[in-house]
Amino acid sequence: PHEPFPHERAKALRSAIKNRRLTNVKLIHYTKTIEQNPAAPGFWEMWRKLMFEFGARPGDIIVASEAYGKKLAEICKTEFFPYDIGRELNPAKATSIRDKPFQHFAEIIPEFQPYLRTTVTIFGAESTGKTTLSRQLAKELNGHWLFEYARPYLENTVNEITVRSMTAIWKGQAALQKQARQNFTDKPFIVQDTDLFSTVGYWQFPHWHAAIGDCPPGLIADAHALKSDIYIITRSNIPFEQDPLRYGGDRREGSDEYWVNVCETNNLPHIVLNSNNPTKRLQQALAIVQKIAAQKAKQLQYDRQGL
Repeated sequence: PHEPFPHERAKALRSAIKNRRLTNVKLIHYTKTIEQNPAAPGFWEMWRKLMFEFGARPGDIIVASEAYGKKLAEICKTEFFPYDIGRELNPAKATSIRDKPFQHFAEIIPEFQPYLRTTVTIFGAESTGKTTLSRQLAKELNGHWLFEYARPYLENTVNEITVRSMTAIWKGQAALQKQARQNFTDKPFIVQDTDLFSTVGYWQFPHWHAAIGDCPPGLIADAHALKSDIYIITRSNIPFEQDPLRYGGDRREGSDEYWVNVCETNNLPHIVLNSNNPTKRLQQALAIVQKIAAQKAKQLQYDRQGL
């Protein structure tokens, strides 16, 4: 129970078993503290009793990718089958991942990756440099960049604000974020050019209410289910650029305070970048994301010095 992510690791393995349809596999999660030193008196007898408690019987097969599997099979009167002890088929090693989780991120099973992945959303009003900053940040972090679904949808369908178009944007953005989390398994960072909470914010504009009504609870639920680790808000302190997809004419529809309020109302971790200098913005954003990632990585560390 004192080891890193004990319940999360078990949950990830259960999901992996289910996702791979391994119907003949049973996962046993042993949560009690036990002796860790193989040289301690009674260590192997303890493990013999545990194995029989788990259901092992003489004549069974024990498969392991560690040499101690041989000793375990011997004391249980079972047969040992080594699997890839030299790590030539599967190079993943827990020690390497604990020491350098981001460099070995692709070696972690996809079902556990969400516990270590850092998802960042660049957030705020229109024409505040969100796309530029998110692209730069993804490049600096060697992460994946995720575009905003609304733009290609409106550019390639009907450029109008209706319940139908907003619902389509909601469903498309949700699918985009889910796809990223499921398929971006090689890198530990996802940087998003806004996310579903942007859709929530637009749907809740008071001056849009007459056209589209109240924000659907399902949209808010989806946004929370797919929320990011940090929302970095860019201020409206750079020149506004008109765009056919910006409906406020020659001004922004939502103030900086409005988008901060969206974060606060939904209890989203957020920070506001006050600088209008692109270099400073990027440096500040990098520092924030790296700090969050380091905190996640730190949770993997634990002391085994005294076994």
